[in-house]
Amino acid sequence: MLKAQVESLPIHVQKVETCGAWTQADRAGYYRVVVVDVHEGAGSEIYVQWLTQPTQERRSELVRTLAFPELNDDHSQYAIQEMRCRKVGSGIEIAIKAQYEHDTMEKTHAIRVLVKAAGTYAISGMARGSQRR
Repeated sequence: MLKAQVESLPIHVQKVETCGAWTQADRAGYYRVVVVDVHEGAGSEIYVQWLTQPTQERRSELVRTLAFPELNDDHSQYAIQEMRCRKVGSGIEIAIKAQYEHDTMEKTHAIRVLVKAAGTYAISGMARGSQRR
């Protein structure tokens, strides 16, 4: 039924995963994590979106998109090789395996991103040179 929509996805979209539910006042929905390749695969960017659950009266809609400047920095690029997401409390935890472009030796970093329902987040496991102060 949706073959044309799937075929029209941009080539640089690497992965889309839904995980966990959120509620806010009179709305409810789910989280969607999107990983995209940048610069012809030289690195990756990651985003979390809040989408509403569709009802008989309303279609699903995008409420918010959260970017991570610490990870989505074209001067300090990560190449995401693996990403998994799981519900944690009222938020989500994203487990990422990625390589950092400025490492002198090939190394895989295990990065964890904890996103709370309100949109705040904490990141751990980043390469030392890529962490903002």
